Amino acid sequence: MTIVNALVTTIDDIYDIYGTLEELELFTAVVDSWDVNRLDELPEYMRLCFLILYNEINGIGCDILKHKNIDVIPFLKKSWADLC
Repeated sequence: MTIVNALVTTIDDIYDIYGTLEELELFTAVVDSWDVNRLDELPEYMRLCFLILYNEINGIGCDILKHKNIDVIPFLKKSWADLC
């Protein structure tokens, strides 16, 4: 859970402090699409943030699927898209 809290804080800072409007629109679109093939559209610091988010959320979802046989990845992706 620590990584999730760190991601929330980091993404909040990106939106509040670092990102330009154009960068934030791109970041939001990439999170909405959940497509790592769109990384080239993002500035370097956003690429790293999205890759960490993508890997962690998919890892959490895979663990839950493995142990509980429930696919929560679509719900996790939507939750993060709503946050962004």
